Amino acid sequence: MDIIAAHRQGLIEQLDEEVTALAGRPADHAQRAIMLHHLFDHSRGNHLWALAEARRALRIAAGIAVLRRRLDRWGWATFRRAEAEAAIEHLADAMGEAARLRAIAAYLAYRTTATQALREDVATRLDPVMVELLERCHAARRAGSALPLEEQLALADQAEELANAAVDHVQLATAWAAIGATGLCRAANRLLGDKALARQAARDRRRGAAPVERDLRTDAALPASFTANPAQHFYALQQYLRQRRRQQWREACDREPDAFELAA
Repeated sequence: MDIIAAHRQGLIEQLDEEVTALAGRPADHAQRAIMLHHLFDHSRGNHLWALAEARRALRIAAGIAVLRRRLDRWGWATFRRAEAEAAIEHLADAMGEAARLRAIAAYLAYRTTATQALREDVATRLDPVMVELLERCHAARRAGSALPLEEQLALADQAEELANAAVDHVQLATAWAAIGATGLCRAANRLLGDKALARQAARDRRRGAAPVERDLRTDAALPASFTANPAQHFYALQQYLRQRRRQQWREACDREPDAFELAA
């Protein structure tokens, strides 16, 4: 591997690590909402999918919380409560993991197309239509202008295809089958089913980005520091995650018996 290729590979690995950390664990819906809002904000409002996905993240978290409360209140009436509890947790894990993978795929696409040194690698990772739309998005961002609405919507559709392709749909189907065997099936579909989430997203799209972003920024599920200054909160989160990765790396080295000799 030559020096340039090694440099590109290092950039890709560093970016993968950073984006994976930002996406968090399956249950970190609020963190992903903050990450996705930053993508929307950084694009100067051109990446509508990121805003919609941030809202989706909070809706999934809220829906899971409602199911857990419902089981706590009416568990005595639920057939085989232990199985119902396990089904909720299975669904929470599956939807959280799917949301994590969706966020990673879209964020990586945005970041790699914005990085000049990775342009050759982008062609092997992304659909050419997606690449063209993201490059137009970056050009508009740099110029401080807005993409035409039809291009914003086309980018949102491409991002949704990319996100869906990253998901383990078998895991999701298994989780929904487990919920289907409980008394919570109807409630789960009303809160978290594909049709319910799609209806809410369509309603947001009709309202427009500005009021939807206002709702997101004031959502009680997000920290007050985010509401006060979303960009500052995101960069603080980014710095915290970097420091945590460095600390984990140091601790891993300390556990290796020959680490000192290797370093020397």
